[in-house]
Amino acid sequence: MQSVQFSMDDLAQLKIMPTVGPVAEAVFAADLLRRAGGGPAFARWRDATSLRLRRTTAVQPAPRTVRPPVAQSAGRAGDGGAWLFDLMEQDAEQGEAATAPDSMITRIRQVGIEPYWPKARAHLQIDREYRCRIMAGGGIERMLSNLHSWVGWRPPTLSIASGRDDVIELRGRGLVIVPSLFIDRPRIFTGQPGEQRAPILVYPTLLDQDAAESLWESAGTEDRALAALVGRTRARVLEALSETCNTSELGRRLGISPAAASQHATVLRGAGLITSRRRYNTMLHSLTPLGSALVTMGSPLPRPLAGHGLSAEQGAAASG
Repeated sequence: MQSVQFSMDDLAQLKIMPTVGPVAEAVFAADLLRRAGGGPAFARWRDATSLRLRRTTAVQPAPRTVRPPVAQSAGRAGDGGAWLFDLMEQDAEQGEAATAPDSMITRIRQVGIEPYWPKARAHLQIDREYRCRIMAGGGIERMLSNLHSWVGWRPPTLSIASGRDDVIELRGRGLVIVPSLFIDRPRIFTGQPGEQRAPILVYPTLLDQDAAESLWESAGTEDRALAALVGRTRARVLEALSETCNTSELGRRLGISPAAASQHATVLRGAGLITSRRRYNTMLHSLTPLGSALVTMGSPLPRPLAGHGLSAEQGAAASG
């Protein structure tokens, strides 16, 4: 059992992010594929991804006796899963240009993540908004108490069921909480000893059979429909704004210049799909409820979330 010790400062610094990014998801997916994990909800994904990998001569499917290279480092003594911090920072800085650390993870990202990523990211965003809604209505303690069946909250300690017994002192750094589609159990990443970055708790998002079938079926269809409606690049702009960012960050995520990103943002703002607000000398862009609905169209809510009446429009409103 891992125990995370909170102070009042740590609670004030708690953040919920929508995704670890496609490269980190590819690392989790490689491990899931190796173990044939995920249960029935991932059966269709496992079959499709394994078939695509077999058709690739350069990279063979991950053997079940070997861990993904990046995932191996997560188990090294003292490492604390520092690779996740690096991949998330790279994804935030480079967006789609972010590179995987080895050929196997690259190929799994290409065939097992990217075909599903627009819908997967929308699903993760909905999960994040659900947690934010719980926190807004019932406080941080209620959100932590309902995060996952393997996560327990007894102030000031957050316990995580795992094969390790250690105590993690946050010491005012706070905690970053992130849902993942391909991780199969909650895991906390602390980084290298002595680092001042906030530890990251990654937990499995809710994915029932109906949501899974829709996700695997609809891969690549709704994003093409969105591209036909607003144009390929502007569809990518909307998808990139699942998390609020400024103009320069938006350009990095898309691999375009800040000037081009600003032009696309202006058009989408005029259409009522995004909002922009100035903060100091930067402009922050966010999806409107209509923009969020377009990006998440066709994504069914997992049953536990649907039972709370959270729609795509409500989720966008809660985050705005």
